[in-house]
Amino acid sequence: MKQLIGFLMAFFVSASLMAQEATPEYRRAKQMIENGNSEAAMGLLRPYLDYREYGELALYARYHFARAAFQNRQYALSQATLSQLVNEYNWEKEDDARYLLALNYFNQKEYFDALTVLNKIRDAALKEEGQKASYDYLKGNVSVSFLVAHWNTFKDNKGYSKVLLEKLEQQTVMSNSEKRVFRELQEMKQEELQIPTSQNIKNNILEVAIILPFNYQGGTGVRNIEGNNFVFELYQGISMAIEEAKKRGEQLTVRTFDSERNEGVVRKILDDPFFQVADIIIGPIYPEETSVVANFAESNQIPYINPLSNIKDQFDGMDYSYLFRPSTGGIVQRVLEFCRNKNIGNKVALAYSGSTRDELMAGQFVKEAKNRGYEITYNRKVNSNNIRDFLEDVGIREDTVYNADMVVIFSDDPYIASPTFSLLESLTTDIPIMVMDSWLYFNFVNFEMLGGNDFHYIGNNTIKMDKESVSDFREKFFEKFQTYPNINAYLGYELMDWVAHSLNNRLGFDFRNNLNQLGDQQGTLSFGLNFSYSQYNQHIPILKMNQGKLEEIK
Repeated sequence: MKQLIGFLMAFFVSASLMAQEATPEYRRAKQMIENGNSEAAMGLLRPYLDYREYGELALYARYHFARAAFQNRQYALSQATLSQLVNEYNWEKEDDARYLLALNYFNQKEYFDALTVLNKIRDAALKEEGQKASYDYLKGNVSVSFLVAHWNTFKDNKGYSKVLLEKLEQQTVMSNSEKRVFRELQEMKQEELQIPTSQNIKNNILEVAIILPFNYQGGTGVRNIEGNNFVFELYQGISMAIEEAKKRGEQLTVRTFDSERNEGVVRKILDDPFFQVADIIIGPIYPEETSVVANFAESNQIPYINPLSNIKDQFDGMDYSYLFRPSTGGIVQRVLEFCRNKNIGNKVALAYSGSTRDELMAGQFVKEAKNRGYEITYNRKVNSNNIRDFLEDVGIREDTVYNADMVVIFSDDPYIASPTFSLLESLTTDIPIMVMDSWLYFNFVNFEMLGGNDFHYIGNNTIKMDKESVSDFREKFFEKFQTYPNINAYLGYELMDWVAHSLNNRLGFDFRNNLNQLGDQQGTLSFGLNFSYSQYNQHIPILKMNQGKLEEIK
């Protein structure tokens, strides 16, 4: 795994137990910072900033408030908070504050001030972190003339010196002052310029970057997020898996970013120093965002996971991009394999919605089915108005002959599912009907009324609801959020739990190798996960309801 640029991203360890054992709100604020919910954390910390009322605790609160502001990219606010903490109080952790203060200066391109603050750090470990940060921030942002002008002041900073040496080595013409400094740098011993980098340090901490479009409908900040926001629901599950992993003793650091479903915002996010050390990136979701992150992941050899999509076409030829769910091609192959193994017949009636995924999957299905000798008797794009007509044309009505051996419907649309169920509740049919597992979660489904029909559900990271682990998750989720989880929360938990079990200091941090070794596994909440030599989940169960219980048909 890769070393974090600074101690800012790791847990802040305090020597003062009194300061850390404060009220539940204070402790919750600290946890929110670790989970990336910086804006809410700042709101909880504000009451504790008054030194006259809270004494030493207020100094710790100011530091954590500044951390949250930094995480929220409010660099000026973080800087002002830390400057007061460093200059007006005699605080035992002032070197931590100086390091974070320097990062704020760096992000505001105030390089001289940043370097000046770093020069004042006495703690050896933090001084080394400051040198690494100096190298990362200076190498692409400052001129040779700036570096030469301040050489005598900052020459003890290895990161500063290394950047200057690299820049001078690239120059074909030098001024006299540049030649003088260059000679000094060349005379320095190699170890004097060597700084630990993210590529050559291991620290057994899993560093996870989460990029999700929390404000996919516009707006910024957490206050605008509505309760039915599917991205926030996904993140609720992710956050619970993070908590569980830490309780198990896993060491991980997580940073969360809001992409706002904006390509420009995503590009700015990827400039954050955390991505120079991240071991894995979760999200974003939408195509305009994922292409940017996928290319970044490929260039920097960091695994990237799309948590919800089934479409892998845009990742073709890329080694570091993954789908947490099955691919459209994988689903097509599994459905046809199932039909062949069960000798269902060769005539297929296909319906699909107008979504990008479903249209793509329908096209792949028709091509592959014909290659395998199937006859496509119907191939129709459907909606809420014509799905019933499609089914009746196939022969699903009273006293008729079927015009197909099976029906396949690719759609997650409840307005297509509802009239389908409505028709079939009044009929008894023996033609196999295959639909996506999302139909299991619609609250209008009456499975008892569908007992006379041969319904099959295509697994798409389906949750196995009769598992004890699922019941435990439901109860813990309710305790935390005062509501029961929906499918997005389940998927978020399963995703982060899978990541934490696949990348850790026991297995190592080679994601691809670990997945190959783990093979086909039972999911914590789902029917199973299999990423062996694959960049999408190959465990695609075909499911059926049997006396109220969902069973996998082998």
